[in-house]
This record gives sequence, structure tokens and C-alpha cells, in this order.
Amino acid sequence: MIQKRLTIAALLAAVLLAIVADLLFSQKAQAVMIFITILGLCPLIFDFVVAARHKRLDLGFPIIITVIILLILASYLTAAVFVLLILSGELFREYIYKRVQDSIRDISRSLPDTAWLKREQPVEVKISEIKKGETVIVKSGGRVPVDGILQTEMTAMDESVITGESRPIEKKRGATLVAGSINLGDYLEMIASDVSTNSTIAQLHKLVDEAKSKNAPLSRFTTHYAEVTSLVALFSTIILFLVRHNLYQALALWVALVPMIFAIIVPVATTVGISLLAKRGILVKHAAALENLTKITTIVFDKTGTLTKGTPELQEIIALGEFTQPKLLQVAASTEQFSEHELARPIIEKAASEELPKENITEPHVVEGRGITAKWGGKIVAVGNRQLLIDEKIPVSSQDLATAEAREENGSTAIFVAIGGQLAGIIFLADQLRSEAKTTINNLRHLGLKTAMLTGDAKKVADKIAGEIGIDQVRAELSPQDKISIINQGKDTQEKIAMVGDGINDAPALAGANVGIAMGLEGVELALDSAGVVLVNNNLSLLPDAIVSSKKIFRVIKTDLVVASAIHFGVALLVIFNVIGILGSALFHQLSSAVVLINTMRLFSINKRS
Repeated sequence: MIQKRLTIAALLAAVLLAIVADLLFSQKAQAVMIFITILGLCPLIFDFVVAARHKRLDLGFPIIITVIILLILASYLTAAVFVLLILSGELFREYIYKRVQDSIRDISRSLPDTAWLKREQPVEVKISEIKKGETVIVKSGGRVPVDGILQTEMTAMDESVITGESRPIEKKRGATLVAGSINLGDYLEMIASDVSTNSTIAQLHKLVDEAKSKNAPLSRFTTHYAEVTSLVALFSTIILFLVRHNLYQALALWVALVPMIFAIIVPVATTVGISLLAKRGILVKHAAALENLTKITTIVFDKTGTLTKGTPELQEIIALGEFTQPKLLQVAASTEQFSEHELARPIIEKAASEELPKENITEPHVVEGRGITAKWGGKIVAVGNRQLLIDEKIPVSSQDLATAEAREENGSTAIFVAIGGQLAGIIFLADQLRSEAKTTINNLRHLGLKTAMLTGDAKKVADKIAGEIGIDQVRAELSPQDKISIINQGKDTQEKIAMVGDGINDAPALAGANVGIAMGLEGVELALDSAGVVLVNNNLSLLPDAIVSSKKIFRVIKTDLVVASAIHFGVALLVIFNVIGILGSALFHQLSSAVVLINTMRLFSINKRS
């Protein structure tokens, strides 16, 4: 890119000098001017060849033809000035491209070049040499070189390179450390969880860099519009020549109508927008997802880990029949170890904290949206929600059911534990609402969006949370397949739906929505496969920002299209009525490009929140 900018700048200077020489020395410098004029077409010819290899027609081709015709007609000075104007526009566009590339590179500049590995003696290596599982040392004030797991008891990290939030984040042993983040605490040790090329920040850079090559619907429309306009330009040029018999004015009309700028409006604007949003912790996978955000009418939320913190705590254990609380907890935790559901973790952790040994559990079977079944000592064990017990035909007394419902009305989640076909006890868990959940829902409502909650949790728990934060619609006790069916039903009624989930358990629903929005860094790789947007800082309050920013980006794009079209057709009228000639047409052609690109540069202020 740097070499191309220098080449265009050198050619621009050469053409300018050739024009000056021709004006001063007339015929003596004419041959040099012709040669340099042809040389000045090289950047356009190069772009044309590259496009042809990809079986595309580059919109700079008409400009090349125009210059060649002018040279054939011996209008050398006109051709040279024409090329001078074109190169000036190309140089300005390259400046914009540089700004775009800089905004992309900024994402990965925060990685250190080297890191210290803990061996018999600490050794400094390039970050590309760090292998998964190696112990990495990060000094106070140093940057984390690769994603890893903290081995030191505690530290504080600045993760603003990924999340956009500069406040210190407290980390405890076992916590995930993100490449590029700054160690605000003392010396720490971490285990590399992956190599540098697979780090979260590397994925961000790669996705943003690739985003410009994935067309949005508007980009496809713009390309089609440019093709149609090019055909209109060709036929209009032929008609004007047949009517006026003036080749110069015909060429002037050709230059006025050829929509070169349309080839870059959408890719440049969306790439700028995507890269700048990434710096705020809003990772948009491609331009189509960005455009789809502008069309959303309904936001659908999962509950656990999305509207709540996703870290439920065990509140109470009610043991029934022959089972004691410790034994009930021991059997339940031993069974839940085979589940990856977020509600399994607090049960397992509680058993571990009480140092209860694991029971011999066999034949575990996860029932999606219900819970888990297994065998223990020849008996069937079922741990899950009320629907699991109904499926397994396990009776629950009215008294036990009333107890569970009373707790659920206060926001707890009931986990039923059945052993040998009988209810053995109930474990109650509680999750806390995210502090930003209510404000986020209010902000979405102010944007005119409808909200809904789809959860596998009990209806009373879901209703209570929805009432607290103002969710419009609630559907509870759902399986993952139920969620997909509900989303598809909404899409069938022409609703544009965004699904917000944790990126792991909600992957099918995220993939099925018009836009899938995954929360947090956990499961990023899966989230990128199933979701179009990832809020990498796990902060719901950025969701309205993402929607507002996407609309701002596409307002800029649509303004660009309208302004460029108005200038092109306005100049065409000036040519038709003989107000301007070919150089005037070329000047206005470049003016339209400059106006559009200057307007697009307003997107660099997208991170300046109002």
C-alpha cells in the first residue's frame, strides 16, 4: 500500500512537470508528456488487470479508454491534465485507504514482540515461539503476549485493548487473561491457553481485515447500480455523439456518468465502521451483519449469562426421604460433572468446597433444555427442571411443588433431584441480574425495538426477571429447538430478529436469527461461527451503541450514494448543455469522489459517544 501511494505521488509529480514543460517549451517537450501521460495510467491499468483476473470489470476502465482516445486525437495536453486530475483523486483515495488500514492495524499493535517463559532460568522468546501449555511471566506494567490462564492468586488487568473499558478488571487464579491486556498488578504467571496466531486479539484483527471482502446487501445493490449506470453512460455517450457529432463532448458525458466512486463507497465505510467498533469491544463479523443490525425490529434475549450475570449460587438444599443434604449434594454434583450447563457449576463447586468425594456415576445422558440422567448403584438419577421429572414420570407432591414455586417467585431456580424414580430433594440456585440490564432494555425501547426473553428456566423465575427490567414478551421452559422454532416463526411474519445469548448453549438460536449477538470472551471461537456480532467485553450496555452506530454508518453510506449520484447526473446535464467540456467533467468527477470520501471520514468519530 505504501509503495502504491508513493508510485501515484511520483506519477502525479511527473505529469505535472510534463504539463509545465509542454506549456513552456511546446513541441520540444511533447513526446515526454505523451510518455508520462501513458505512464500515469499505470495504477488504473493495474487495478483493471487485477479485477479482470477475478472476472470483474473495474470502473476505471472507461477512464483508460478516454485517455487513449484523447491521445489518438492528438489532444495531448487535455489528456495530460485529465490524467493529472485522475491521479489527484487516486492519491486522495489512497490516503483514505491508509486511514482505514491504520484503524485495522491499531487493533493488533498492542501485542508485545517478545515474552518471558518460566524455565529453570527465565528466557525471553518471540511471542510466535510460545507454545500452548507453557508458563509465561508477565511483569508489572507488561502486556499479556497470548491468551492464557492466570496461575497467580490475584491481579488487576487493563483490558481496554479488547473491551474499550479502561477501568481495572480484578482477576483471580484460573481467570482468563487476554492477549494485549496490561498487568496492573505485581509480577504474575500464566499458562498459555493457545498460540499467538489464535489469540482473541489476532482473531479480531483477522476478522476486521477480512470484513471488507464480504459484501453487504447494500454493497451488492451498489455494484448492480454502478453496472447499470455504466451502461447508461455508454448509450448516452453514443447518442450524444450521433446527435452533436462532437467526440469531445461525448467523452465529457462519458466521464461525467462513469461511477468510479461507487466501487469503494460501501467497502470503505463498512470497514472503517467495523474496525472502530472492534476497538470498543463490539466485534462485527462481516458487513452483512452490520447492515442487518440496522433493520432489526425485535431483540430476543436468553436469560442466564445474558440478562443475568450467569454465575448462579447455591442458596438452599432441601433433602427428602432417606437422603441427607450432604448425600443429596454428593449424588447431584457427581451427576452434574457430565453436564456443561451453567447451572451445574455451582452444585459441583459446593460439593468440592465441602470435600465430598465423587460417586460412581455411569451412563450419563444430557437432555437438552431439561437436565441430565444417569445411573448410580443400579438406580436411575435425574437432575434437572420440573419438565425432566414429567418426562421421566417421577411424581412430585403438591407440598414439594408449592415449596419450589414459592422460591421461584422470589427469583430462585429449582433443580429437582430424583433417585430411583422418587424425588430425593430440591436444590435452589439464584442468579443476579446484570446491573446494566434494565438500562439497556429501556434504551432499546427508546430506539423503537421490541424485546423478548427465551429461556429454559421456570416460567415464574422468567416472569419475575422480565417484570423487573421491562421485557415485553416472555417464553420460558424452552428447549434449544423451541427457541429456534420461535425465532423462525417471528421471521416468517417479517420480523427482523436479533438473538442475544452466551455463544455456547445458544449457538443454534444465534445462527438462526437475522443477527446473532454473542456475549463475552467465553466460547469466542464458537460464537464467531454462530453469531454475526460479539460483545467481547460481556457488557449489555454496548448493544444499543452497536445498533445506533450501525445506523450511523449506513446513513453515511446512503448519503454518499445520493450525493455522488446527484453530482454525476448534474455534471451530465452541464455537459449536454455545453456548459463544461471534458476537463470540467473530469474536475467535477474528482470533486464527487472527494466529497464522498470526506463525508465517509466522519465515521472516524464514531467512537466519540454522545
